[in-house]
Amino acid sequence: MAGLALSARRLNPRVALWLGCLICVLIAQGIAITHSYLWAAPLVCVLVVAVATDLPIILFTGVILTVRVLSDASVSTQGAGSGSVGLSGGIGVLFILVAVGILLRRRRGLWPAAMAALWLCLWTAIAVLVDGASTETMRQTVREGSVVALAVIVYNSRGAITVSVAARLVQLAGIASALLAIYQLGTHTGLDIAGQIRANGTFNHPDGAVMFFAIATVASLWRYVDAGRHRSDALFTAVYAAAAAATFSLDGLVSLLVMLMAFGVLRPGSPRIRLGTYAVVGLLVIAFLATPLGAERIAEETSTKVDSASTHALASTSLGWRFYKWGLLITQWEENPYFGKGLGTTTSAEGNEVVTTAGHAPHNEYLRYLVETGVVGLAILLWAAVILIRRLNRLRKMPGILNAGTLGIAIAIGCLLDAVADNTFLYTTTAYAAALIVVAVLSSSSSTPRRSSLTRAG
Repeated sequence: MAGLALSARRLNPRVALWLGCLICVLIAQGIAITHSYLWAAPLVCVLVVAVATDLPIILFTGVILTVRVLSDASVSTQGAGSGSVGLSGGIGVLFILVAVGILLRRRRGLWPAAMAALWLCLWTAIAVLVDGASTETMRQTVREGSVVALAVIVYNSRGAITVSVAARLVQLAGIASALLAIYQLGTHTGLDIAGQIRANGTFNHPDGAVMFFAIATVASLWRYVDAGRHRSDALFTAVYAAAAAATFSLDGLVSLLVMLMAFGVLRPGSPRIRLGTYAVVGLLVIAFLATPLGAERIAEETSTKVDSASTHALASTSLGWRFYKWGLLITQWEENPYFGKGLGTTTSAEGNEVVTTAGHAPHNEYLRYLVETGVVGLAILLWAAVILIRRLNRLRKMPGILNAGTLGIAIAIGCLLDAVADNTFLYTTTAYAAALIVVAVLSSSSSTPRRSSLTRAG
């Protein structure tokens, strides 16, 4: 009797309630599946939300990120405008469900998450009001919502996903793709972009691959110089830098160079680290210019002339195509200048008889958000970006987190720069990698772990 009384006192009513709900869900799920998988889907969602806090968070995040990287090539290069929902959409929904379950229990970062969700809901509603409900609108909402969800998961990991662990997860998730990109360079295979064969690894486009590789390069460099100087991190740095160069993506490589320069300039400490960083930058530039395709790309893009009277000439180069597309976007923005047309509307914009741009992403995230969310929405995003940079800059000066703030600033600056001429945040894997590391940096300020705890993952 005493033993039974002791067990009763140890029984947490909340745990008992969750256990009872889970049993009911499993029973209802079994009944529903016998009739239709569609009816079972909501019950599965409830189950995922219920067990979210019990998931092995590091393993879960690493496996899902790896699957997303390896499956990226299965999404068509027109995927952003196709309106289809596949594995990428399923991964996005999974991240959102897990984040909801974690927030319900731990509630860390609740207000920023709620504001981000409100922002997404508002401009999704505008898209529905302007163009009606569509799969593409929901696809874009899930995409951006899943990035916020991953940030919530990392921020609520209770120190499990440190900066060092986040960097390692990105390294492991993309290494197969990076090695494949180097192989494609050596065998002259890959993706045919306007007659040029460029490496893309397992990604659907070289421009998407290069930013993931760039983030992994800088993260690997940080791990090497600030988290233990492991030889594996030096090897990861070399492999990812080579893979980034193999894509021959000009805007992505420029962003990588800027990230490396920012890391070298902002990082306090030995001048040898700065010189080493600058040496990596120099080697990347020399390697790019020394290859026939690299020299060809430079010559091609520098020949572009900004002449609004010659649309055929503008469309003959990658930069020219961007200028042409941006002109169409400005025209669209003028139709709804303040609140825009809603999320997902730019990826299904109509082209004309000269260059068909229907379904093609804008290749400028600022213009995309200007058209989709108007001046008001873009101003909110820029305000949030300024707050982020200021917060990371304060962390850069904080002792005890091994220059993690410098890493966060370098990645944030690189992504913001790449967004000027590319679809940085439409490439979901890039957004996941950036969110994983930057939010790990932000959450490190509350625990300020010792060096030994950061290097344990090495």
